[in-house]
Amino acid sequence: MPVTGDETLDPAERAASIARAGDEGVFLRRRMERPARVGRFVLVFLGAVTASAGIALWITSGSALGVAIGVFGTVLIALGVAQHLLHKRDIKHWPNDVLLWDEGIELVLPNGEVCGATWGDPDFAVELVSRRAPLPAKREYLMLWLSDSKIPPVQLSEAGYERLAKVAAAGGLQITQSRRGARVDAFQVVQIRALPSSGSTDSKTSSGAEV
Repeated sequence: MPVTGDETLDPAERAASIARAGDEGVFLRRRMERPARVGRFVLVFLGAVTASAGIALWITSGSALGVAIGVFGTVLIALGVAQHLLHKRDIKHWPNDVLLWDEGIELVLPNGEVCGATWGDPDFAVELVSRRAPLPAKREYLMLWLSDSKIPPVQLSEAGYERLAKVAAAGGLQITQSRRGARVDAFQVVQIRALPSSGSTDSKTSSGAEV
């Protein structure tokens, strides 16, 4: 659906979160978390088994191969711990609510902290992804908060996804759209960024002229 800049929010929409709620939202979030949840345990388990085997081999034969295997197992354990910490960070920063205003957007984190940006923020950048999903959801709508890597992808409602793109266009932001395939339900991406400042543009032009 083409994004046009003729959208404004009526007062009733301002207080409503555009995050996806209900069973479908829970299903999609758990599906997104599954690789990290399962992967951390798999890495730690394989690492523990590998490290134990390497240590046993080194003790019984004094082989350098045992040391190498033990080190490899330790690396797997470290990767599992790192993935566990990243998963905990994602849970801490996974927004409960996404509030859309004419002036910008706010993310309400589980601890009550609010992270947001106005359309005029020069660092503002989000990417909206629309793609097929398994039943019962059928399709998911993601918002990637590009200006802060600690914020994991946020599940949006279909109406919220469309409204965010339109309100951002009305706010004068740079909108780039792309899709993969000709099907109606093809993978779609909408990137929303602040317009480059005139000073930045002039500087680039000046630099190009000097070269």
